[in-house]
Amino acid sequence: MESFRYEDVRRVFERLKLEDKVRFLIEATAVTLADGIEAAGAALSRGLERCMAARSPKVSSDRPASEG
Repeated sequence: MESFRYEDVRRVFERLKLEDKVRFLIEATAVTLADGIEAAGAALSRGLERCMAARSPKVSSDRPASEG
């Protein structure tokens, strides 16, 4: 599938009926928000994993975990 250049997409958008423009903008906004929420969730998850890893005690590989 060939990718469109911004100018090409813009010209096609300008030829749409008002209702189609509105629908396109709503769909594009929903997708953009979903992508942003997903990226924010992934960043939060990574941050929490780092925090938890930093707070958990390191277990030495030369002694059993049951020894304390």
